Amino acid sequence: MKKNLKRVLVTFLIAVISYCSLTTEVKAVPQTIKLGGTTAVPGYVAGRYFTTKTTSDGKYVYCLNFHKDVARNTTAKLVGELDAGVAYIMQNGYPHKSFTGEKLKDYYITQTALWWYLDDTTGSSNLTNSFRTTGSDPNNLRPHIKSLVKKAKEAKSKGYAKTSISAKVSNKTMSISSDGKYYVSEDITVSSSNISKYKVSVSNAPEGTITTDKDGNAKTSFKSGETFKVKVPASAVKDSELEVKVTISGTGKVYKAYEYQPENKNQQNVTPSVITPVEENVNTSITLTTSKSTKVTIVKVDKTTGNPLAGAEMVLKDSDGNEITSWTSTTQGHVIENLPNGTYTLEETKAPEGYELNKEAVTITVDDNNKDQRIEFYNEAKERVVNISKIDQSTGQLLAGAVIVVKDANGNEVERFTSTNEPHVITGLEDGTYTVEEEAAPAGYQKTDEVISFTMDADNTSHQITIENYPEVSVPNTNAASSIALVILGLGIIGGGIKFVQKNAKKSRV
Repeated sequence: MKKNLKRVLVTFLIAVISYCSLTTEVKAVPQTIKLGGTTAVPGYVAGRYFTTKTTSDGKYVYCLNFHKDVARNTTAKLVGELDAGVAYIMQNGYPHKSFTGEKLKDYYITQTALWWYLDDTTGSSNLTNSFRTTGSDPNNLRPHIKSLVKKAKEAKSKGYAKTSISAKVSNKTMSISSDGKYYVSEDITVSSSNISKYKVSVSNAPEGTITTDKDGNAKTSFKSGETFKVKVPASAVKDSELEVKVTISGTGKVYKAYEYQPENKNQQNVTPSVITPVEENVNTSITLTTSKSTKVTIVKVDKTTGNPLAGAEMVLKDSDGNEITSWTSTTQGHVIENLPNGTYTLEETKAPEGYELNKEAVTITVDDNNKDQRIEFYNEAKERVVNISKIDQSTGQLLAGAVIVVKDANGNEVERFTSTNEPHVITGLEDGTYTVEEEAAPAGYQKTDEVISFTMDADNTSHQITIENYPEVSVPNTNAASSIALVILGLGIIGGGIKFVQKNAKKSRV
């Protein structure tokens, strides 16, 4: 009993699924067709003759049962879907293909091939054995018929085309490009069936994100079998990691054959030669992740004191010797972000004034375990040297235009200079204690009253001194308002005095 119940439920589910599939796919398929007239066709093979069948607008249809009456000038309604073999005959028979160049013979080949196919696959008996074998065939049509039947059977075994799409990528973590401008995915490979092209869209990605073909051309539509990449602008990625959803979608067309039944069920059911394609939309998606950005901070330092040095010209190269970036050092250190994993060399091309050139190249390795690094690149002083930098406190940028005075322990001036966009270097100072102070600030900045002291002796032969300035804060001009207030106050006093005099004068007359 349980087995029977299970069998009934399975049968019911299959029926429901089949029905749902049919109602989903046949929305674009005509629910009825209007049949028109017929035309007699000679009995080209074994004397088997019949008539052509058309719709009211002249499109050919083919009958499914030779033994029923011919359906003409009537309406036929959709009753079901036929298999892929029938669809093959309709797509590769007349009028889509000509076998002989003669309309009636080509129609004859297509109609008899359909009957022959149905006899072999459904057990019907539309054609005689004579037709198939030794019956007369003066026009040599039988080979065309047999070939069409054979290929239809092959199509039936394969079934209707399945529309599908999938995508894969070797690494879902995007890496930074060599120029540091983009996070770039590995090649994304799309596999599809029954789709000629597909489209790509990206969500949860910052503005400026693009998809490109293998040649780097930005586009969103690709041919089947074509790979693509996703590029996310690095400057727009605020978080250390970002998940980006990539959706790949396509539309396939499936050409299916359908069966129509006339109002009079004693008449032949038919299938149209013109097949309406059914569109099937499919999609898949991949989630990509931007890798954590790298950060390498490079600081130029005095070998003896460890103090940062400004004024060294530096260059960073990749493993092939290509220059990645170059810069002039400051006391703040130089930061390079978003370097791709790899090996780099750091070199000095010009030393700070008063220091020996460091000819030793430093190797830097960036990988998943070394995302944030601080590299110190040292210099040895040629002689006693003091390096003085004037900077903006908020930006760390060197400032020009400040008047700086250096004095010895007795208050004697030993150096006076106006700052520039490069550090000021003093060499050859004797042992002793010195002070550095600002006499005039750069334009637009507040003067600092800080006095910086340093000592020169055998253990302190070099110094890096940084003097900071704050930008001036705009203050409303109150002079004009004060003047107006004073005038108003003065007029008030004068007016009050006049009234006082007038009042006293009146009292005197009384």
